[in-house]
Amino acid sequence: MALSNTATPKYYGMFRNAVIRGEVPVCETISLEMNRIDSLIDNPGVYYDEEAVEGFIEYCETELTLTDGGDLNLLDSFKLWAEEVFGWYYFVDRSVYVPSKDGHGGHYVNKRIKKRLTNKQYLIVARGAAKSQYESYIQSYFLNVDTTTTHGVHTAPTMKQAEEVLSPMRTSITRAKGPLFKFLTEGSINNTTGSKVNRVKLASTKKGIENFLTGSIVEIRPMTIDKLQGLNSRINTIDEWLSGDVREDVIGALEQGASKNDDYIIIAVSSEGTVRNGPGDTVKMELMDILKGEYVNPHVSIWWYKLDSIDEVSDPSMWVKANPNLGKTVSYETYQLDVERAEKAPATRNDILAKRFGIPMEGYTYFFTYEETLKHRKRDYWQLPCALGADLSQGDDFCSFTFLFPLKGGAFGIKTRNYISEHTLMKLQPAMRIKYDEFINEGSLIVMNGTILDMMDVYDDLDNHIMENNMMCDVLVMTRIMQKILLKDGKEKMDLLE
Repeated sequence: MALSNTATPKYYGMFRNAVIRGEVPVCETISLEMNRIDSLIDNPGVYYDEEAVEGFIEYCETELTLTDGGDLNLLDSFKLWAEEVFGWYYFVDRSVYVPSKDGHGGHYVNKRIKKRLTNKQYLIVARGAAKSQYESYIQSYFLNVDTTTTHGVHTAPTMKQAEEVLSPMRTSITRAKGPLFKFLTEGSINNTTGSKVNRVKLASTKKGIENFLTGSIVEIRPMTIDKLQGLNSRINTIDEWLSGDVREDVIGALEQGASKNDDYIIIAVSSEGTVRNGPGDTVKMELMDILKGEYVNPHVSIWWYKLDSIDEVSDPSMWVKANPNLGKTVSYETYQLDVERAEKAPATRNDILAKRFGIPMEGYTYFFTYEETLKHRKRDYWQLPCALGADLSQGDDFCSFTFLFPLKGGAFGIKTRNYISEHTLMKLQPAMRIKYDEFINEGSLIVMNGTILDMMDVYDDLDNHIMENNMMCDVLVMTRIMQKILLKDGKEKMDLLE
């Protein structure tokens, strides 16, 4: 089928029908992405190219193999994701200079140029979804089929993780399943002076995976800005960009160089992280704005899988919301064992909730998500007894206090009071700054003067807040917090009360 501005994407259509029939439960973020795709279908200026999508699928299933040597059949989720990368196009009118055949002068010609609609795809999906394989198939296609691609880059928090993407590509070279690979791999890599017919065209080298026929290469790079800036890579895959170790905007660094190319592509894949307030959270807030329609960007594809509520952890029928490949690339039994482990070992709970179920958690023993606290934020708990928890600052970071109020029926009310210095607030990225302005306006975040927090000023403000709101906090708890502040502030050492 030729380009169409009325067709429903094949694999999205199958997925949507399954959702409508109630066969596949989806979370809010996936539902919002479906709304965005429906809008593309209705847009007369956007075209769907089924042949491009099927070309990618045919290449993968004909030429590539699984690491165990078995035949490769693309997962339905892979087809769904790839369809947004390969299936959508639009046209732009450009005046192009064409030199004369005799080399003297030239003239401008108006041309209609086909452009790929999606240049960035974000996949936030649970651990065990085989997302590294998806990245590998994308890189392999552009290395061997799209001859306009000369440079592909893959990065991950560690070089060992990055190698997981190149490994399936090396396996495919070794096995040479399909006709294209048999052609590319025939000959000898040691033959550099003899007949080109007898030279290998595709090989694994010290640099990465190289296609000598097209002059293309896929290489892995460390996930640091200094190693990623200045590259001119057309196809880029980024693994685990929400990792707790990633404190830099690696996606932005790669895009600076990639955007010099027409139809560049960035595939950013990750499971949920356990560290807040980093560049990953900033990106997620931007993605949520796009999903909600507050910021229109048709060039971004977002597949964000997660549970809608922590309560759904106890319902196995909902787990597919976080991992669409559950039962295919990872078993339900594995998930069940992780749930049981989280119940028995609270120290593992946050990692499991984040990595298996897509629920954003802190890297501490933490039992409430931000979404769970929203309904409590505007409620008063006048003259109710409460427990008080404290996360004291090291100087230039955040200082937080949480008040937990026992309510009827085993429920709890939650209030927070947080402190930040002016200096730290000004260092926040714009998207994060907007979110923190909301906290300031609601009164849950207090900005203190200076570059670092004066813990004595924090304690005085907290004490006044408790008195003004008549909170019934244990005096002993407040005394211990005061003593910890004195110790942290370098004042006279005091023995904590027993």
